[in-house]
Amino acid sequence: MLDFYEKRRIQTIMYSRPFLVFLCIPVGFVTYVAWHAYSTAQETRERRIELAGELARLDDRTTALEYDIANLDDPRGVEAALRKRYEVGKEGEELIVLVEDQKPPEQNVLPLHTPTLWEKVKGWF
Repeated sequence: MLDFYEKRRIQTIMYSRPFLVFLCIPVGFVTYVAWHAYSTAQETRERRIELAGELARLDDRTTALEYDIANLDDPRGVEAALRKRYEVGKEGEELIVLVEDQKPPEQNVLPLHTPTLWEKVKGWF
């Protein structure tokens, strides 16, 4: 019979309000830790996506720079780069410049005749 009362005593202690309040403390702590871990994982995932995009851009830039370096190893490539950057030419080369005719601005421009309402109606027939 003592066993029965012992079980009942443990049960009353476990269902008491102070014990339940005390039990909420570790549950709250575990919840906080889990939420913090989840938010950190989300931030890490977003950062990884950003860095993957940046890595792709850097790979493209590396490819372009390697192509430019390969072109600059050749004397023709150096000459082409100089011509492109500084607009220079060799001795004896000539430059042709095309200039469009410039019309003088017209100063006495009369407004065009705008038809009246009666003229518009007359035009229908």
